[in-house]
Amino acid sequence: MLNTRTLHALALGWASLLAQSSALAQPSHDHARHEHDHGAISPSSSAKAVGGKKWETDTVLKAGMDQIRQTMMARRTELELDRLTTRDYQDMGAAVERHVAAIVANCKLTPQVDQAFHTVVLADLTRDASLMRTSPKQSVQRLSAQGVLRTLQHYGEQFQHPGWSVDAASGPAK
Repeated sequence: MLNTRTLHALALGWASLLAQSSALAQPSHDHARHEHDHGAISPSSSAKAVGGKKWETDTVLKAGMDQIRQTMMARRTELELDRLTTRDYQDMGAAVERHVAAIVANCKLTPQVDQAFHTVVLADLTRDASLMRTSPKQSVQRLSAQGVLRTLQHYGEQFQHPGWSVDAASGPAK
């Protein structure tokens, strides 16, 4: 019998392989519609804006991230109690993907903020939402949903969004 740590490691490894194969099959974000120079920021430098401040956001980004947070917070207790079905995870993953697509389609961020968002938030949200929607393994779906929650936490730490919280005790911010 495998212990929980071993199962977790196996699920993460499997999720990583699935994410890599999924990324090859998924269309990427259409950077051609942007007129930004994404080379200005490396992943390691995108953690904080200049001077340690949080990255600025716009109305579209805040609205989309609020929708993703609401999707996840609505089922958080069930997620934490491991009571979600495969279909629940699929529905949540599809909803997150729809909200991410709306954010990307209406991107009005400055080049540096856009790159920071792609590096700090978008890549992880896209991977985890896809795994929630497509993985045949409920354990992978659950880990991916937890990954979305971690990414939402990172978003709040890195981007200006007044009232942002993914703390289960406080519930969704207005």
